[in-house]
Amino acid sequence: MLKLFLLFICCLITLCKSFHITPISYTLLSENIESVVNLAGKIQEKRFFLQISNEASPFFMYVTPCGAPIHWQLFSVDKDMSLAEELDVVSSISTPLEESEKFRLIAGEEDKKRMTFFAHRVPKKVILVVRASSPSASARIFFSPSLFRLEEQYPPLPHDTRLATNVLDDISKKDEVSAQITWKISPQVRNAEPGRYRICTIVSRQDPEFAGMCDDVEEGVEAVKCVPQMNNSVVMGQLWRDRTYYVTVFVRDQKRGSSSAYEVQTIQTPPSPFTEMVSRRKVPRNIPRKQKKNAPIILTDGIMGQVELEPRKASVLNMKFFVHPLPSNQSQTAYLIVHACDGLIRLNLFRNGKLLKRSESFSGFKRFVVSNFKAGHLRYQIINDDDAKKTIRVWTSTNAAQSPYPNLPDDTSVKVVNRKCDSATIQWMRGQDEHLKYCVYQRKENSNFLEHLVSLADNLCQGGLSSSTLVGCYVHSPTSAEIETQSVLETIIGNLQPSSTYRLDLLAIPMNRPHPQALPYRTVWVRTNPYCAQE
Repeated sequence: MLKLFLLFICCLITLCKSFHITPISYTLLSENIESVVNLAGKIQEKRFFLQISNEASPFFMYVTPCGAPIHWQLFSVDKDMSLAEELDVVSSISTPLEESEKFRLIAGEEDKKRMTFFAHRVPKKVILVVRASSPSASARIFFSPSLFRLEEQYPPLPHDTRLATNVLDDISKKDEVSAQITWKISPQVRNAEPGRYRICTIVSRQDPEFAGMCDDVEEGVEAVKCVPQMNNSVVMGQLWRDRTYYVTVFVRDQKRGSSSAYEVQTIQTPPSPFTEMVSRRKVPRNIPRKQKKNAPIILTDGIMGQVELEPRKASVLNMKFFVHPLPSNQSQTAYLIVHACDGLIRLNLFRNGKLLKRSESFSGFKRFVVSNFKAGHLRYQIINDDDAKKTIRVWTSTNAAQSPYPNLPDDTSVKVVNRKCDSATIQWMRGQDEHLKYCVYQRKENSNFLEHLVSLADNLCQGGLSSSTLVGCYVHSPTSAEIETQSVLETIIGNLQPSSTYRLDLLAIPMNRPHPQALPYRTVWVRTNPYCAQE
């Protein structure tokens, strides 16, 4: 009887497709196979018939929410119910099954964490209902009669899933600290064949509710590091002082592509030991050791220069910029832009021989301003913060309008406002320049792309990513009304593949500047919907 029922459903779905009828909102799920249920779009509830091979066997089920909390319910079906009645009730989403006398609620739960359910046995014909309150949610469903198969699907965790954290505070480092993260490992993971599992740690500035168990990457991720399955600790460096971080550790099964996450732990890094000294306008004496002096590089007003630092930590490069007095002897403002192309550096800024500013370690783009300056010279001292060779672009002038870089908004985030099976719509805040070109790059990520987030060292000065494809560039010239407001721009990224994760990078380039340079917005990741039929 069950085989006849399942055959009928398959034929019905095929018939709907043949006559271009919208498919009914339920389908079949098989045991021992993880199914991804997409709840995006208008239909945020789906119903499934579960294929139970033996109703005398135990029933184990895992439901993993992704993107939003998930509410699931499991119902048994009245044996006396006809096939037509059953299909009529199940296909009508507007009719809750719990209101029908023909269906009996077995169990249900709602959570944003992975949920488990066990029963000694369930009827051979059961219906699973999955709901979400958000249009961007999905769920991973797995059920099996075998506990062994269940543990084979998802990496087993120890009974104690708490993390131990220890902040390593080196007072010689003014702006950053490190943290050691320690966890327990289940015997099944530790004793598995070499290379089967990897244990990864994510450090982020926002609470990563679904990190580790889903393929989505949430905003605020700052570092990812993975270690072999035998390691029970990792040291995460370059954490800013006086900030709160969220730490997520998860075990990744390289064979099945599944994950299990430990409890999220927060870290509060200590403030700088020099904060009190700075508040009294005293400058700590941690200027790099004196090295063999070389003649400083003389910078020309408004001309971009490129320099290199030796591959040695604390190696120093000095540059000078002369500010000539105005005829009226008025105060001037000097602008400095430093673009570290491929790694961390620091900067000390001197005015007429006196230390004016000491920066934190940074990479990428940073702007400095020196105001109330009538005449004299500025010295820019760039310091290598590790042992790698560095390429740095430097621009300085008393005329900010000559800058080759765009003026980006304070909020450089890129938001995904709509996604389909083959496209994604993104929005961002317009830059402050009148004529900007925005270029979008995309890269399709593989199943274990989280492990490679920090291993891809792209040159930040070249524009785009060496491993990405240019989608297109869009020129925007704001109206007079838009110049006065922070308008939002939008574009659609098409020709994407269903059920795939893409990295999207947005770069802004000024159109009316000599030798224009690109600056990036914040990277965003998007996962396309798996099905196109209901969009």
